[in-house]
Amino acid sequence: MAEEEFDSSMKLRPFGAEEARQAEAQQRRCMTLGFALWGKTPADLQRQLLAPHPEIPSGFDMDDFRKLLQIAQTLSAASGSPRFAWLPRSILFSPIFVGAQRFTTWEARYEIVRRAIEYLR
Repeated sequence: MAEEEFDSSMKLRPFGAEEARQAEAQQRRCMTLGFALWGKTPADLQRQLLAPHPEIPSGFDMDDFRKLLQIAQTLSAASGSPRFAWLPRSILFSPIFVGAQRFTTWEARYEIVRRAIEYLR
């Protein structure tokens, strides 16, 4: 396959400065939402999971929650990948216990966002 054939099959469009600004803004919103929803410690994650529904920060729309869910799902699935072997195991695999359930850090984050979306529907 020639380079031109590959490019045309991908249906890519130019990515300019405005698209970069929008992508950065969306990434910042997701990070801000994540910090607000997850807190800073495993105890914060556990508290959110023990609640009847997560504490929902204001100022975010459903698209923000869906994008964060996608990120959490990707990182939860990829956390066992050799690509992340350089990270301290405590970042990826600190167990979070909620009753009889056991979550890794990223599984807990995913579950919190999933529950927030379910509650907001």
